[in-house]
Order: sequence, then C-alpha cells, then structure tokens
Amino acid sequence: MLRVNGLQIDTKSGEASRQGERLPLTRKERLLLRELAIRPGRAVPAEQMLTNVWGVSYRDDLPYLRVWMSRLRSKLEPASSSPSLIKTVQGIGYLLDAGAEPVTGAAQRPATGTRA
Repeated sequence: MLRVNGLQIDTKSGEASRQGERLPLTRKERLLLRELAIRPGRAVPAEQMLTNVWGVSYRDDLPYLRVWMSRLRSKLEPASSSPSLIKTVQGIGYLLDAGAEPVTGAAQRPATGTRA
C-alpha cells in the first residue's frame, strides 16, 4: 500500500481510496495506476505501460494512453489540469509523485470499530 496526497493505493490491485471511500476506477484504470504505484517516483515508459495493460499490439499507441491517463487523473487529482500526483515525463512516460509513502503492517487496516 502507498499513501500519497490523501489517497491510499493498493499496489497489488491498483485500487484507490480517499478517506476510506473506494474510488470508482475501471479495470484498465486500476492496471495503469498499479503500473505507476509499484514504481513511485520513477518514470514508467509509455510503451511499457501500453504493453503491460493492453498488450504488445498497443505498444506504440501513445494517443490512446494519453486519453486513459487523462481519465485516471480526472478521478484522482483535485485539479486534473495541473496534476500533482501523476506527472508526465516528456519523451518517456508517466510517474507517480515521489512523495508517496509506503503503508505497512497495522497502518494498512483501521482499528476495529473505527472508520478510515
């Protein structure tokens, strides 16, 4: 699990929540988020994201990825027109802001009888 900008991101499933509420991400959006979350602060090449999420035949379809990243940002970012969580790395791909904090152990689960 990662915690970044008020979001909690499950690095295995790509699911995200804010203040205990699960965000309504599509399967592809979860896969894209997972690609970024397992490498916080490191640029993930666009071709790698396309291949891992859609397959080799989409490897060079950068406009397709841009549309999906825009959709994902609109669900995660307070101001998706000036993103602070998912950043574009020109000529490479995208990265999840390095301010992401790993969540381990008991910090992952709220205590019994409380809400996250």
